[in-house]
Amino acid sequence: MNPNECLSYWLIEELVAQGITQFCISPGSRSTPLTVAAARNHQANTQIFLDERAAAYFAIGWARATDQAAVLICTSGTAGANFYPAIIEASVEHIPLLAITADRPPELQLTGANQTVDQNQMFGSHTRWFYDPSCPDPTLQESTVKSWAAQAALRSAYPDPGPVHINLPFREPFLSEEHSNPPKVSSPNFQLGVPRQKLAKDDLQALRKILKADRGLVTLGELPVRAYSSVGNFIENLNWPVFADTTSGFRFGNLTQRINLADQLLLQDHWRKAVPEVWIHLGNQFVSKRWLQWWKDCHLTCKIVVTNHAERQDPSQQPHWRLQLDWEALEEILPIREAIPTSTHWLERWKLGSQALEEQAAQWWDKTERFGEVSIVRELVRQIPIEHALFVGNSLPIREVDMLSENRNTPLRVTANRGASGIDGQIATACGWAKGHQQPTTILLGDLSAIHDLNSLLLIRESPVPVTLIILNNDGGGIFSMLPISKQKDVFERFFVTPHGCEFSKVAAMFDLDYFQPENREQIYKSFQEAWHSNKPSLIEVKTDREQTAAQFLAWQDHVKKHV
Repeated sequence: MNPNECLSYWLIEELVAQGITQFCISPGSRSTPLTVAAARNHQANTQIFLDERAAAYFAIGWARATDQAAVLICTSGTAGANFYPAIIEASVEHIPLLAITADRPPELQLTGANQTVDQNQMFGSHTRWFYDPSCPDPTLQESTVKSWAAQAALRSAYPDPGPVHINLPFREPFLSEEHSNPPKVSSPNFQLGVPRQKLAKDDLQALRKILKADRGLVTLGELPVRAYSSVGNFIENLNWPVFADTTSGFRFGNLTQRINLADQLLLQDHWRKAVPEVWIHLGNQFVSKRWLQWWKDCHLTCKIVVTNHAERQDPSQQPHWRLQLDWEALEEILPIREAIPTSTHWLERWKLGSQALEEQAAQWWDKTERFGEVSIVRELVRQIPIEHALFVGNSLPIREVDMLSENRNTPLRVTANRGASGIDGQIATACGWAKGHQQPTTILLGDLSAIHDLNSLLLIRESPVPVTLIILNNDGGGIFSMLPISKQKDVFERFFVTPHGCEFSKVAAMFDLDYFQPENREQIYKSFQEAWHSNKPSLIEVKTDREQTAAQFLAWQDHVKKHV
């Protein structure tokens, strides 16, 4: 067995031993040793991707669902560069990921050799760790490979979860001429201990004192699934109003302190002037721009941001206190907090405002004459089965879900790629997420996001769990109709909206997806139900009017400012 094979077998074995079992492989020649090693490891879960970009976004979805890194394997040249958008997303969202790129040997660099580019640190500052051990030779030791493989696994998860890049140059021949068994394992796998981050004693005492405030507010940004239990216990014992972002895991369900439609309440001066004494934000950033503006405008003596990583999560640069801790450490605060009674007046005031706004929204958006994108989104959130998860695309759909979805007492698992807020790789991410949590998944996308990732419809067809794709087709970038540039008619349509005229029925036929094209409220409901209950890969295309959507939004917001 040649050195390329030895290195690859030992590397894959150590990653599997560290609990990293999902391998997303894109075909290529230079990566042959890696692909073969993964394929022949009985504990590795391998999946083949025709496109490296789709593979990388799929890995993000998988990691988000399982809290375990996935491994990307590709050949040399531009193949690894196709990982880059997803690498950025993983970095910003603190998602563990291992990118392994095969490379040409040093003697072929800078010679004009085919499929050879500079892959050294090719992802720049977006990786947590980079390693290039150079070409393997007969002197290579098993323990050496396992040592840096274990380090790669560790650095993807601690101290700040994110992507790791391993670049592996291989000389030909890539494999032995004859099929050979994996090299005999002689050294043990590495045992990695990761310290748990807790609050320091002084911080704990100070925080407990702060939590005595009657007028507090909790906002929840995107949170990993592993945080739900601890965060839920923490906020329930605070007895403060909770503003829950769509991606937080608490936007829907039976949380009694949640203030629904909080983004829309802040359209009114009355609520913007209801300034808390203490504001605690947990998790990543919110979708709502109005929340962020209110955060900036509230001049408090106590603003606290809590995350499980050291990176700043406040573009306003205003928090007085940033806490980095494992989410489980929130539980340390609970015993003393339970013993401190607080007034409920502040909470009840917000709840009454939220209830009144919900009643107005139901009357406004559920009227037939106002049927459009928002009504469709509200219907989707209302009707989606409890066993389904929801992946929401960026741009307009995530804002429609976040701003105006009505409350539902049953939980709904929702996620989105909100790190860098790109519209690429949405379908692939959702399919990785669906496979990771093994739950039927509905994807809500705009038409441009769908076009960006059409090749990933193959992943929908092959998904081990049913995936339904809903495309809101307004023939372009509908969100631009809500921006000031929409008034510049000479450039607006061509350079910003970018209409395409695509019909998704032909795309559905190409990838063998069940296709629906409802045209009214009754047909929307029927299409949703048929797609969900068929348990088949499905595409629902709903054609909407972007100008109508913008006009409805503006009319609703004007109504809220004046009447609610």
